[in-house]
Amino acid sequence: MKLETFDDVLESIRKNPRRQFHLLLGNGFSVSYDPKIFSYNALHEFVKNLKDRDLSKILEVIETRNFEVIMQYLDNFAALVEALGGDSKLKERVENASVKLKKSLLDAVKAMHPEHVFKVPEDQSAACATFLQQFFNTSGHIYSTNYDLLLYWVLMRNDILNHVDGCGRELMSRPCEIQFPTVTSLA
Repeated sequence: MKLETFDDVLESIRKNPRRQFHLLLGNGFSVSYDPKIFSYNALHEFVKNLKDRDLSKILEVIETRNFEVIMQYLDNFAALVEALGGDSKLKERVENASVKLKKSLLDAVKAMHPEHVFKVPEDQSAACATFLQQFFNTSGHIYSTNYDLLLYWVLMRNDILNHVDGCGRELMSRPCEIQFPTVTSLA
């Protein structure tokens, strides 16, 4: 079976106008905006520069820059320490390191993230919206596993209203779907 290229996928979209096409965006979406901010290397450097003793040692021993893998290792190790009746202080230290790592990743995104929507050049935002529109035009869905606001900003800045951000805005763009209870007067 031949692995499809993205051009093959676009051709499938054109050939199947009634079929929904969905898109899952991962870290590559954000990295394509700016690898100095959103790459695993950039995040790794941010965490390493915190100079936390446990986190530094963990990053040195676990030779990956994939933080999801590191977090899974820490969770597995804490579970093994408990399952094998190991030192509860070691388990607590590993769990604390896991919490610190998660917090430091959020701190990294917060510290390095563009300050506001208008830091993203308008032409980049428009080009991204054009790309995404190919999926929205099929009534497809776009999902993101990212922690940053880039996708949200592209959707808002380019008036792509058919998105769900978890804040209820989708209800404002389709008021006919909101069903309010009927109030009858007792008088």
